[in-house]
Amino acid sequence: MRRRSARTFVWVLVAITAAALLVPVTTAFGAKSEVQQLKDQLAGLRAESKRAGDAYSKAYWKLDATNAKLSATNRSLSKTKDKLATASARLGSHAAEMYRQGDIDYLALLLTSETLDDMLVRLEYVSRIGQQDANVVAEVKRLQADLVAQKKAIQEVKTEQSKEANALKSKADALNKKLQGVQTEYDAVQKKLAAAIAKQNGGRSSGNTRYPAGPNGMVFPVQGSYYYADTWGAARSGGRTHKGTDIMSPRGTKCVAVLSGTMRTKRNSLGGNTIWLTADNGWTFYYAHLNGYARSGGRVQAGEVIGYVGSTGNASSGAPHLHFEIHPGGGAAVNPYPYLKKME
Repeated sequence: MRRRSARTFVWVLVAITAAALLVPVTTAFGAKSEVQQLKDQLAGLRAESKRAGDAYSKAYWKLDATNAKLSATNRSLSKTKDKLATASARLGSHAAEMYRQGDIDYLALLLTSETLDDMLVRLEYVSRIGQQDANVVAEVKRLQADLVAQKKAIQEVKTEQSKEANALKSKADALNKKLQGVQTEYDAVQKKLAAAIAKQNGGRSSGNTRYPAGPNGMVFPVQGSYYYADTWGAARSGGRTHKGTDIMSPRGTKCVAVLSGTMRTKRNSLGGNTIWLTADNGWTFYYAHLNGYARSGGRVQAGEVIGYVGSTGNASSGAPHLHFEIHPGGGAAVNPYPYLKKME
């Protein structure tokens, strides 16, 4: 009986010891679970906006393709006009020359030939002149027909462009409304996540929030509800192509430094309120269309708020967004999209 009691005591002691050892482990795993749970919650909020964002992106690329088609048709029309002008000038020049010389006396042309070979050469020359005129006339008629067809095509594309532009605006409005709808909840979850990460790292959260970096060591530049797609290389006005990524987000959403470094503000007609951030590693980052600045310049830390999403410059007022560029080593811009995916 005593042996059984002793064994029972030993097993109870082992169980209590094991439970005591598991308490800090469970707490540690609980902290990690909280952080991951909050990250998943943010991902869920972004997923809510994805459907509206994908509809916007589809409309965006459709309009982009139509714009490219219109540009190509306009170039073709310009070439046709030049060819028609050249052909018309040739025909007019020859007609004027014929008028100055008067009608050709074909009988005199033949009778004044000194030899048979001379007569054949003259006949061939007259034949070629007639054929050249006929070819030019045919070319002028073809070019005029092409001109009419191209003008009609341009009008059709412009009508299509107008419809797609209206559709894009509608999709942008829907996306903006969706992003604004989840913004409050997004901000609340972000604050909880920052506090959980600070707690996990043994620190305390402060009023000057610095947002955490993603898997690639960079902080996502927009801290709020957002949507973005790969728009690298898309056509832009003036023959330009898109050299960044447009991150759609409600006006006033916080923009942060992706890496620690030095920032300077500048305003221009295309980008509106802009920021150039030169990171400590030599990379530069360009933020455009900002609604305003949180800092006027100087040294900033990764994750520190530096500006706010807007639509200044040539951006549409109905679609506020951050135009974001990455320049490795301070050189030419590269597609930010794959980098942004690894910042989330």
